[in-house]
Amino acid sequence: MRPVTFFCTVLLALFGVGNPAVVVAQDPAQAQWFSIAAAEGKSVAWSRWAVDGSGSVPQAATLSIASDSRCSLYVNGQRLLKYEVFPAADGQVTARMFDVQPLLRPGRNMVAVEVQGEASSATFGVQLKVVRGGQATVAGGQWKQAPAPPPVGWEQTDFNDRDWKELKALPQLPPLAAAVRIPEKAESPAFKRTARRSLPLEFQDGDHVVLVGATFVERAQLSEHLESVLAGTLGNRRVTFRNLGWSADTVFAESRGIFDAPAVGYMRMVEHIRAEEPAAAILCYGQNEALMAGMSPEQFSRQFGQFMDELQASGIPCLVVSPHELFPAKPPVPSPARFNSRIRLFAEAAGSVAQSRQLPFVDLFSDFTSSMQSVHSLLHPDSEGLNGLTDNGMHLSEQGYACAALVIRQRLLGIPANPAVLKMDVPSATVQGQGLEIADVSFSDDRGQVTLKVKPETLSPLPITAQISAAGLAKPATAVLFADSGYSALRQLILKKNELYFHRWRPQNVTYLFGFRKHEQGNNAADIARFDPFIREVEQQIHVAQQPQWTTVTISLSAAAPK
Repeated sequence: MRPVTFFCTVLLALFGVGNPAVVVAQDPAQAQWFSIAAAEGKSVAWSRWAVDGSGSVPQAATLSIASDSRCSLYVNGQRLLKYEVFPAADGQVTARMFDVQPLLRPGRNMVAVEVQGEASSATFGVQLKVVRGGQATVAGGQWKQAPAPPPVGWEQTDFNDRDWKELKALPQLPPLAAAVRIPEKAESPAFKRTARRSLPLEFQDGDHVVLVGATFVERAQLSEHLESVLAGTLGNRRVTFRNLGWSADTVFAESRGIFDAPAVGYMRMVEHIRAEEPAAAILCYGQNEALMAGMSPEQFSRQFGQFMDELQASGIPCLVVSPHELFPAKPPVPSPARFNSRIRLFAEAAGSVAQSRQLPFVDLFSDFTSSMQSVHSLLHPDSEGLNGLTDNGMHLSEQGYACAALVIRQRLLGIPANPAVLKMDVPSATVQGQGLEIADVSFSDDRGQVTLKVKPETLSPLPITAQISAAGLAKPATAVLFADSGYSALRQLILKKNELYFHRWRPQNVTYLFGFRKHEQGNNAADIARFDPFIREVEQQIHVAQQPQWTTVTISLSAAAPK
């Protein structure tokens, strides 16, 4: 069996102002080539290349890759290829070429390659030219190879690879180096080209959505009304949600640094979102930044804009949600509402950043208090004002998140927070539904009882009510038909799924598994991927539970029947 040969070459396109692109020609003689021995009859290897950088991003970069074997390719956590097999004809292998300049960052960059072949050995080569100040140079850096199949996250920049062995280059070029045909046009680095989203947002079947933000986003998992209310609108559509919130975080990612600098936490955040390959990213920032001493709206806007630009470079459509108003607190707790004037500035800044990039923006600040009060009165008619929505004016309670979820649903999806209503006229024996479907209506002969089937259009914490008009009643009698149409069961499944996923992406002993103490317990890192089948199983149950079901109800009308 002939050796499996893999070739990867990286080119730079040099752009002149107002002129067509001029491609810097490749030179296979300047490439680094490596040979990988087979194990158990297969040539499988995972390799990482820490590319030497500088204090600035190159002016342009085009990455080309070719192979007669399957391969996956990542640049700074962005997947460009997944087990790709390249076409070969007439003794040539056609390469794939990507414009990777938007993915590069100042300083250290990471190229990761996975090779899988059926032959006794595999060979691959890489060439990277960078252009700065009009000068093209060949980039250097150390290659490393995994001693065993690596755990999840191996392709990301911050992965600790100090136990990986150095991968040394071959002294001579393989034959394939002279047989590669480079395309004339570079592809986008985005793994998936996803259409821009607009408001009101409509989730598509197969969507994968990430929620990114600070305390408001992360604490939503404690009650999980937010995701449950969104899932309750999906019907038979399969949409997955991932909550990547981190308490006390900002767009600078101070909290995500763990034992590293904020810049590493920011890189980690961007690459984790890229790894999810979402169809949409819902971003909610601005509250913590508004409360930081010395932070200006302009500083926030610049960093938030950079964050969005990096996600859009990966082809990830973004939607921006502003921070919400804070509420008064009961003494002796100081009232957080005194910060609202400053939070408003940052909410407006978030909107301006979104508008400048033509991204959908959900204003959660304006009229937030009145909207919360309105929804709260529907869920808890006996409540007064904002009682029960928060304990300290800043962090919402379970009741608060139930109300906020419905407010967000209205502003994000355009679905108002109106309870489903069954309207029944006893004298004429007619029944109508608002927000629900009706079937198999059957009145008794004396109209003292009616049996029917009902199915709500969406699932939410809002009760389904009945309005009954009958002779002798000055106005329709209103009663709760049933308070829970399956929403609670859906919410419990989503709580379970998010707990599993939380341990999947933020394991409690992350330093021992992936960080600077991985030499002590790093062998357990492989167990993290074992959460995935459990998550998929619960998500299948969620898909069933999110679909409203027909329910048979019997209503006694004797008190309202004609005399």
